[in-house]
This record gives sequence, C-alpha cells and structure tokens, in this order.
Amino acid sequence: MKKLSNKSVVEGYFDAFGKGDMDKVLELFHPKCHIVSVKEGDRNVGQLHGSYHTRSEAEDFLANIANLFETRSFEVESIMDGEDNVVYAHGSFTHLVKATGRLFYSTWVQRCIIEDGMIKEYRFYEDSAAYEKAAA
Repeated sequence: MKKLSNKSVVEGYFDAFGKGDMDKVLELFHPKCHIVSVKEGDRNVGQLHGSYHTRSEAEDFLANIANLFETRSFEVESIMDGEDNVVYAHGSFTHLVKATGRLFYSTWVQRCIIEDGMIKEYRFYEDSAAYEKAAA
C-alpha cells in the first residue's frame, strides 16, 4: 500500500468530512491523537471548545459538532505542507447554531501533525467571539 503524503492525509480528512463519512474521518485520527478546538483545556460534556484525547474522544468531538451545528457552507481555501510533518489549512464556514437558530460565520485555521499516516495532533481555530454571539 502506498504511503500517503502528509498533505494527502488532511485532504482525505476534509473529503471524508464533506461526504459525511465519519467512520473514515475517525480512521484518519491516530489512536493517541490530541485535538484542540479553539482552546486547550478541559470542557464540559457537550461543549465543543477544549481538548480531546484519543480516537474515542475524537468521536465525541465529531458528535459535538453535529449536535451543535447545521453546516450551511464549509470552504477549504488552501492546504499546505509545513516542516516536520505539519500541515496547515484555512478557509471559512457558515453554521446554523441549532440551539438559537442564528448563523455563525467564521474564517478558520487548522494545524495538524501527521504521524504514521494519521492525524496525531489537530488544532482548529475559529472566531470564538462570533460563536458566543450566535449561541447566546
């Protein structure tokens, strides 16, 4: 089996996510992954922003996204290789916040570290002030 480039791993993640193939998305996370959604640290059950550890918690991360938002648009503007197995991506999205019915628009940046053909570290940054406003 041909080894995927680091950039191809992240492209595969976005492709699977866009198709709603969450099983494939989960396979792309390393079993000992570390996910940071906007801020490092503990989070309450159902809260999106914070840290997730392991593939099992990656499943919680994906469930929290699905429970909180209805995605109206999600654009990946670029994906680029960095140094030392790092891949960067950025783009924009519009989500409907299910609890309030308000739209949440943000640009975003993602930084991944790839190990063994999987996402070992995943950091996603968005306009958290815009989220708080749409969620209030």
